[in-house]
Amino acid sequence: MLRQAVGDLNRLRQILQVLVKHGFGDLLDRARIFERLKIKRPATDAEVSARSPAERLSRMLAELGPTFVKMGQLLSTRPDLLPGEYIEALSKLQDQAPAFPFEQVRRIVESDLGTPLEQSFKHFESQPLASASIAQVHLAETTGGQAVVVKVRRPGIEQTVRSSLDVLYTLAHLLEVVVSESQLFEPAEIVREFDRAMAREMDLQQEAQNLELFARNFAERSTMTCPQPLPELCGPNVLTMTRLSGRHVSTFTPNSAEARAAALNLIEGFYQQAFEDGFFHADPHPGNMVILEDGRVGLLDFGQMGRLGQGQRSTLVLLGLGIILKDADTVARLVYRVGAKGERVDLAEFRREVQEALEQSLEKRLDEIDSRALLQRLIDLALRHRVRVPPEFTLAVKALVTVESTVRRLAPDLEPGTVAAPYIKRLLVEHYSLDDVSGGLGRLALQLTSLAGEVPRQVSQILLDLECGRFTVQVEDHQAVHTRQVLRGLGIDIFWGLVAAGLLAGSLPVLLGASPAPAGAWVALAGSGLIAATVTGRYFLAPLWRRMGLRRWLERDWHRQKGPHQQC
Repeated sequence: MLRQAVGDLNRLRQILQVLVKHGFGDLLDRARIFERLKIKRPATDAEVSARSPAERLSRMLAELGPTFVKMGQLLSTRPDLLPGEYIEALSKLQDQAPAFPFEQVRRIVESDLGTPLEQSFKHFESQPLASASIAQVHLAETTGGQAVVVKVRRPGIEQTVRSSLDVLYTLAHLLEVVVSESQLFEPAEIVREFDRAMAREMDLQQEAQNLELFARNFAERSTMTCPQPLPELCGPNVLTMTRLSGRHVSTFTPNSAEARAAALNLIEGFYQQAFEDGFFHADPHPGNMVILEDGRVGLLDFGQMGRLGQGQRSTLVLLGLGIILKDADTVARLVYRVGAKGERVDLAEFRREVQEALEQSLEKRLDEIDSRALLQRLIDLALRHRVRVPPEFTLAVKALVTVESTVRRLAPDLEPGTVAAPYIKRLLVEHYSLDDVSGGLGRLALQLTSLAGEVPRQVSQILLDLECGRFTVQVEDHQAVHTRQVLRGLGIDIFWGLVAAGLLAGSLPVLLGASPAPAGAWVALAGSGLIAATVTGRYFLAPLWRRMGLRRWLERDWHRQKGPHQQC
């Protein structure tokens, strides 16, 4: 215990020295960390002032070693935690570490498999193919003659990571307590995210399960594939999988027939992962893929995967459609709805800034839109307004941006957005049974779908405020009777509002011509939906929104987006 404490203190001293060297000493000074720990403050590197904070952070992590490099790489996939310039700088970090001796590899493999190495493998390369912070990879051949890759976890990696995490937790909590503005980036939450991500990356058995699930999803598809794990040659510290033979992306001539075929398989394969399966490779950079002879994309390294629920997939589809239709209002609504709000947000201001951010991009043709910059700006705005976008969502966005970059390298004249348009249309038809998504009807349906999801959330927010004690009404004693009447009326309005929303939602497919129905049923269902929406909106929702101040918010944004001549 004492030895560990001394080791942690020494590691803390080392980390603090590197932090100061790269120009982050002012934060430590404000937190009075050197004074509290009775440590002499080291000097700052004289060249630091010429570098941006993002570049200094990247250099600092590289100097601190493989574990911190891995942290930087993982953070580069989380634009919801850090601004765009930091994401770009951290994306350039390379996870490389010195190889550990082959004798250690032998001991680990034999311990996990329970047999001598020579009985498990016909041949085993002593020199690693690659060595990283968590594991190193060796080429081998099974006793049956099958070419395989063996991933062996680095000895002592769990203790190394835990020691670094303990120090990071200490620094994060100190910063949050002493430096108030650091809470904007929630240092402790960043460390917790890194903790969870590293636990997943170090779990080779979980990676084997990821491979098996991905293989099942793509068994009947011709776009992608992955290595197959060999369970009899796997253990807690060893992952043996089939070897994929193929070409690296850099070996293709841009815009050649084979390059275009690979690019199409790559972008369609990612859409299949994200939108259909809800289970996707979270780090599909060119180093993690090979192009097989038949044109399929073989993905490697399944330690970091993302999952999307049905609701998140639907939101992504609607978001993509909103961008294709250049509907800034809907895009703003969806970005706000997808996030968790840690505190009250000025919705009107948030939507205004999102719309301004979109104007420049949405004025361009679809094939000219820089989706990487556009998506990063949206997430940056959410971060600034304290709207926490779910990690799974940002992982999907980051993976899509990475895939798009590789597609442009293979086929510069192939625009992923153009490929996505018919794919998103098909998914929208499957999800919502809408056949016309290209004109005014599609835009109307998109806005109604977005609004239909927003109204219950507004009501839910009111009810949650009531339940949690955040919704207060200040009254004098003589107003008690009136207050009871108001609250009773509020409950009735909420009830009828939900009834109207249900009737309207039920009638939408028929109104939009997406669902076949007899003529009489068409008229009855469509009529009931419109009447319910009109009457209930006039006599129940309008008074409710007026009391809550929501109508003014909606009308203000409607004027701004559509203009007075298009009001209903």
